[in-house]
Amino acid sequence: MKKFLKINILIVLVLFFVACGNKDELKVEEDVIKSVFVIKPILKDENQNRVFNASASSNYQTKLSFKVQGNLNYFKTQIGDEVKKGELIARLDSEPYELKVSQIKYALSEAQASLQNAKSNYERTKKLYINQNASVSDIDNARAKFQASSAKVENILKELEYASLQLSYTKLYAPISGYIGAKYVEENENVALGTPIVLISDKVVDEVSIQVPEVFINKIKKDSKVKVLFNSINSKPFEAKISEISKYTAQNKKTYLVIAKLENSSNLIKDGMSADVYFDLEEKGKSRIFLLPASSVLNDKNGYFVYIVKKENKKYFIKRKEVEVGKLLSIGFEITTGLNEKDLVLKAGMSEVLENMEVTISNKNELED
Repeated sequence: MKKFLKINILIVLVLFFVACGNKDELKVEEDVIKSVFVIKPILKDENQNRVFNASASSNYQTKLSFKVQGNLNYFKTQIGDEVKKGELIARLDSEPYELKVSQIKYALSEAQASLQNAKSNYERTKKLYINQNASVSDIDNARAKFQASSAKVENILKELEYASLQLSYTKLYAPISGYIGAKYVEENENVALGTPIVLISDKVVDEVSIQVPEVFINKIKKDSKVKVLFNSINSKPFEAKISEISKYTAQNKKTYLVIAKLENSSNLIKDGMSADVYFDLEEKGKSRIFLLPASSVLNDKNGYFVYIVKKENKKYFIKRKEVEVGKLLSIGFEITTGLNEKDLVLKAGMSEVLENMEVTISNKNELED
């Protein structure tokens, strides 16, 4: 009897510990929160309608050239070099212009000496004329020589001023502080008057130039906001505003030049960098059509719906959202109503979730803020 009682007590204890173990396992399973993968709805034809290639450009660019011709005997700057306003960029051989200035100065000294003699002769003749010791013709001749000498000196002074100006033009200075964007000639070349020598760009690169096809140009408005994403800079898109819209097509192209000015630039942006510009060309009042994978769209007796993940008090919960669908395309369903671009739609595993179930998002880092 005692043996039988001991066996029964042992069985009860075993069942008790097993039951406790099952409760702990059940509790652990209940505490596990399901992880899901979500996507954001894609605006139909977004890439075709909104994204255009662009290149960065500085707010101010200028091509420098000489106002005289000559041999380029100093040109040390390289593309990308930083220059300061007033810094010497290039210099022509100034010897021919110095020689010209020297010759004019010599002619001026002779003319000034002749003028002094003519003036003295005129003053002496006037005194003689007053004392009736010189004729009218004598004083007229003296006056004429004095006036001619004076005019000659004035002309030579103008020649000297022009020659000195020409001499000053043999040096090319930076009109602004910036960077060398391009070089068009090399040292020791003979350059003609007006030949482009160098391109200087402002330090601040805060604009992008976009060639917009004619089919979209009338949908773009001045001062409208756009987003600019630089391919070589790992950063968020830059906010920008349309500042200029050309009224004429580019040469031999059916595109129009559009300028967007960045609201906040960066020293990482260099002149000529490529970028993608995102326009909002949506027509006002027109319904927006989104695209979703077919696997994300469900239907029952109440119609079509999707499961979205909604954030509440720093937690994420499954919610059902009714939608209306359009065409079934190769990439998924058209969603005509019921969604917006910020919805987080469950991509798979819909049969494993219930409404109001708490979940975690496995691809949270991939989603934009």
